[in-house]
Amino acid sequence: MTATVTRREQMVAQFMCAPARGSLATESFARRTISGVMRNAQAGELPLFAWTLGLAQPALLEVVATHFPELGVLEPMPEQDYEILMRGAPPLFTDMVGLLMNHGAAESDRRHTEWLARAIAAAAMGERHLWQDAGLSDRAELSSLLAQHFPALHARNTQNLKWKRFLFGELGALLGIEDLRPPGCGKCEQIALCFPEYKRQD
Repeated sequence: MTATVTRREQMVAQFMCAPARGSLATESFARRTISGVMRNAQAGELPLFAWTLGLAQPALLEVVATHFPELGVLEPMPEQDYEILMRGAPPLFTDMVGLLMNHGAAESDRRHTEWLARAIAAAAMGERHLWQDAGLSDRAELSSLLAQHFPALHARNTQNLKWKRFLFGELGALLGIEDLRPPGCGKCEQIALCFPEYKRQD
């Protein structure tokens, strides 16, 4: 496991040093979100699984080569070590990816949309605001990201709910799970804004 951590740290360190290509460009959003999720997994803000985006290692290396060509060719880590990371997938991760993919922009490259959906779904498994765990600057950037890449889903948030609250509400409705709450809700100081019926236990 030591080799896994060492290799992972080397790769994430490279991501953290990779320069942005622009502040609000579509490509930059995807790049920043993917690298942000990986950084947050490295820092312990997200489950370590998030570092894989839920992809098999060859597919993850394809993501890296596409969005971060300046990193060059990266060695894969031992497959058994990579499998350890993959086993940590949260139960709702795949369902969240599916929800996002069902609302992807029709004109977008479906492969790139999937990579971004996986990054957002991984970020949604964290305990902070979604924009924070996605590595973005604020909620406005996250709103722009969703409007660009998942416009139908963005349009459904007519009540301007917080995005993580909204996504889990949509997922709960899809799965038939009433009042499905995101991770970490009970620790959030703003929980009453999302769930007015909530009574904090002091």
